[in-house]
Amino acid sequence: MGVASSTSSNEDSVIVDMTRLTLLCAALLVAAHGSSRAEAPRPGMTNCATGVSAEQRQRCDEEAFRQVQSGSQSTQLDGGWRLVRSRDPEGGADAVSAMHVADSSKSDGRLAGLSLQCARDGIDVALIVLEPLSRSARPTVVLTSGGKRAEFEASVVQGGAALRLPTDASRLAVSDWQNASELSVEIAIEPNAIHGMVPISGLPTALSYLSQNCHAR
Repeated sequence: MGVASSTSSNEDSVIVDMTRLTLLCAALLVAAHGSSRAEAPRPGMTNCATGVSAEQRQRCDEEAFRQVQSGSQSTQLDGGWRLVRSRDPEGGADAVSAMHVADSSKSDGRLAGLSLQCARDGIDVALIVLEPLSRSARPTVVLTSGGKRAEFEASVVQGGAALRLPTDASRLAVSDWQNASELSVEIAIEPNAIHGMVPISGLPTALSYLSQNCHAR
């Protein structure tokens, strides 16, 4: 009984951690991909990187939940993807993203997940991080899937919470990544690079939902 109880407790802890990361990542997506005129993260989402105190983490969780519920709609898709639609407070078009959190067992805690967002000429690909980066940085990002390696220079946007990748990454998302099960990520920053893995099974379905919602904005 003791072993079963301990196992159940560990599983519950993993579920809670993944729920927390999903909420926080979704809130960061709202902050990073909201109105193009908003250059800073939403109030309350600063100092929410990993390693914070339990009290601060609780405040971050509460703020993430509030922002996701009040500023956006989140729909669960196959393969762990989420379709996140956030309203522009200034009345512009909704920001719509398909996002997936990183695999916490294979990732640096500073990597939150991957975002594919509706853009004027297709989709934008961005990585969401939990440790804000300098806006002046242009970190090299290496993405590997299915044995194929691609290297990009990323732009740090929206208060350092997101790394926007060039259009070549968008082309990979609709081609080479379609049949891959995971995406390996390396972000070259000082003093320590960020490494991680994002599961991307179900990407074709996620992109299909994203495309439909992009047209419906």
